[in-house]
Amino acid sequence: MNFNKHDSYCIGNVIRIIDERTIIVNVGKDTLQTGAEIQVYELVDTLKNLDGTLLDTYMYIKASLEVVQTAEKYSICRNMETRQKTFPLALSPLLERTIEEYVPLNIDKNDIQPLIPKDPLIRVGDPIKFA
Repeated sequence: MNFNKHDSYCIGNVIRIIDERTIIVNVGKDTLQTGAEIQVYELVDTLKNLDGTLLDTYMYIKASLEVVQTAEKYSICRNMETRQKTFPLALSPLLERTIEEYVPLNIDKNDIQPLIPKDPLIRVGDPIKFA
């Protein structure tokens, strides 16, 4: 197994990508049960307190998946997320939709430090954890 020894959250890794919704992980029925939720993630950056002490490591969640089948030494996990598609029917004010917009915080833009993953794609070898 390709566990990250410095990561106490890691329970296993992605070992195969079957299709656009389904992966296999190297964790079996002793650890995972059908219906459980796991997350594929990437450790991005350490987070420090204002005094410089280490707080934790920021985790970028690539996907949250449901365990759909377990075997002795592996499990099959699937993305169960759905999305709604809206199709415009006509150009009519009666069919207009209101779009909500978030109001930004009043901040100093020089203080922005984004947490950007190195690779947002799910890949074989990526760590997984309990959701």
